[in-house]
Amino acid sequence: MEVWHLFVAASLVGFFNGISPTGITLLVLSLKNQKNIVSALGVSASFFIVFVVLGSLVYFGLATWVQNILPKDSTVDHILELILAVILFYFGVKLTLKKKEHKEMTEVTFAGVFIASSTVAILEFPLSLPYFAMLQQIHQARVSLENELIALAIFNVFHVVPLLFLTFVSIFVPDSYRWIFDWLRTKIMVFGIYLVKFFLITVSLIGLIDGIGHLVGHPVLPF
Repeated sequence: MEVWHLFVAASLVGFFNGISPTGITLLVLSLKNQKNIVSALGVSASFFIVFVVLGSLVYFGLATWVQNILPKDSTVDHILELILAVILFYFGVKLTLKKKEHKEMTEVTFAGVFIASSTVAILEFPLSLPYFAMLQQIHQARVSLENELIALAIFNVFHVVPLLFLTFVSIFVPDSYRWIFDWLRTKIMVFGIYLVKFFLITVSLIGLIDGIGHLVGHPVLPF
């Protein structure tokens, strides 16, 4: 693969992978005052840092370590995938919203948004299949270390472009349309639990199907 093809692929995959329902949801919740976007920037910052750190760990360290300790054709990783899928399915089914549980947010700070978003990003990272596919493409491209680092940097930058774009666009929303953010925030707080349930159950089913497929010799996903 040509180096510039790799860079273009990294930017496109990063951008579309960055259109994350969870990230956008956190962004809307953090826009209590769209004229002050400092706290909302915590969402983009957390996703960027988490994916850079964990992605680098996987690409340069963890993947090699796992390959060295696991026997050839080992099924341990797929068994772990099945265990994780079962856990996610359990929480997806059991997750419920108690009455009067949702409350109006009284204060939104950069630190609070960053911590909450980092937690979500860490949970979302193992399920980011396009990201791992891109890591595989970078590895198979057999380019220099410098170009590997550039490709990883391009991916991670474009990964937060959608969130940054929405954050800065919110500045230019007229005050007369501020009710849209309030309406979205209320709906998310009320119905967000169902979106989380759908997300957990869907991801768990994908993991179960893929894990079983690998164990029987017919993988469903190419990653």
